[in-house]
Amino acid sequence: MTDWTRQYRKALTFSYDDGNEADVRLVRLLDAYGMKCTFNLNSGLDSSDVWQYRGADVRRLELTQCRALYAGHEIAVHGSRHLSLTALSPEALDAELAGDKKRLTELFGTEPVGMAYAYGEYNDAAVEKLRSIGIRYARTVEDSHSFAVQSDLLHFRPTCHHDDPQLFALAERFLAMEPDEPQIFCIWGHSYELDGNANWDRLERLFAMLAGKEEIFYGTNAQVLLFREELC
Repeated sequence: MTDWTRQYRKALTFSYDDGNEADVRLVRLLDAYGMKCTFNLNSGLDSSDVWQYRGADVRRLELTQCRALYAGHEIAVHGSRHLSLTALSPEALDAELAGDKKRLTELFGTEPVGMAYAYGEYNDAAVEKLRSIGIRYARTVEDSHSFAVQSDLLHFRPTCHHDDPQLFALAERFLAMEPDEPQIFCIWGHSYELDGNANWDRLERLFAMLAGKEEIFYGTNAQVLLFREELC
């Protein structure tokens, strides 16, 4: 049994999507402040896939070269080609989800147990497919502004995006809590947004505010969300 399976009262976790070049800076900051993150990756895309965000090019990482970069963090499914899951045939859905899980396992040497829905889009067929291939939680983009433990982990709602206007008020509330029941602060986003919005200082201020607290468990999404099952 590893240390993270202990019962916690407050847990902090991050979830970032798309495996782009700004993840290099994000990982450096996470490691410096002792934070843990889940990176939701598209194994069917590579650095030739470039798009624009606020006028700047965003380029994906070559995942074949990223095992060391993401060491100490969690790798999760995000769809092989970042497709919306709601319009796919059963065969295409299998390729997008089971195919991504298989390839990520090959690339990183660990089998993903988590998922983040591309574009935040899903339907019953997608959820059932995830269940059938052993995915145990899936993060939506539906912010809860809550820290409460959730029972339906295949529709998991994060607390908020890192650009949410309530971010620091939520952080202050989280720090002040002395809960009787476990509380989870889950923050999500895309590292390229921090480049495009020129607000890396916002994230670093949050890290400095929340880091090094004895009462907070810092874990990946899987470590935080699946702790009850791991304790059994």
